[in-house]
Amino acid sequence: MEKDFTLSVVHEDPAFLVVDKQALLPTVPLKDDDPGKLTLLSLVSRQYPEVLEAYGQNTWEGGVLHRLDTATSGLVVIARTQQAYQELKHVQKSDLFWKEYIALSSAHRDTPLPGFPQFPYSDPYACGGKEVTIGSLFRRYGENRKEVRPVTLDSSKQLRDKTSGAWYLTKVCFSGKTENGANQFTCRLSSGFRHQVRVHLAWSGWPLDGDLVYQGKEAANLGLRAVAVRFLHPTTQEQIEIRIQ
Repeated sequence: MEKDFTLSVVHEDPAFLVVDKQALLPTVPLKDDDPGKLTLLSLVSRQYPEVLEAYGQNTWEGGVLHRLDTATSGLVVIARTQQAYQELKHVQKSDLFWKEYIALSSAHRDTPLPGFPQFPYSDPYACGGKEVTIGSLFRRYGENRKEVRPVTLDSSKQLRDKTSGAWYLTKVCFSGKTENGANQFTCRLSSGFRHQVRVHLAWSGWPLDGDLVYQGKEAANLGLRAVAVRFLHPTTQEQIEIRIQ
């Protein structure tokens, strides 16, 4: 399987790299993984070994600033120095690190998934092109807590107490139909939680194609790609925006 993955560096800077992760490649290893397991980090470190010397609380994640789900493809920012890592983490905490995704959904669901609260909008995408902000807390859910469920301020105290207390926002805009007839959404966020875009769209009734966890239409690939990042340069403080197809 390793031979199927190649390194695609979209932007190279002395302080950081922006790389295009392929779908099905884990971004970083888990704490107890075999050190030889192939991940985006290990792939990048073969050519840029310094990315292993920059790290935060989880040393095994190297200089990776944000993770993508294994099934998700697209842009990941990786620090090359410890100073750049710390500066970019500060940018993230200031909500000045934006990520943009393209999401595809071919089938609308009228019935909420188990554990989902009532969605606050009746039909948020009826006036195509208008951006809607979906916000919630999140809690772990299901066997081995592998899934995620949104929690609102109207949810019970018992459910609210199971969250971290942080409120997460996803800005969603319907951007038309693909050639295959799928609905295409542009999703933007700063602070991110595991499965955030997937869950917020499933909550709205538009589970992603290929996302069987949240009952999306079966497809060869997950309909989610990180296509842009925008943040302040860790040295110059200039605003950087990097975009791919």
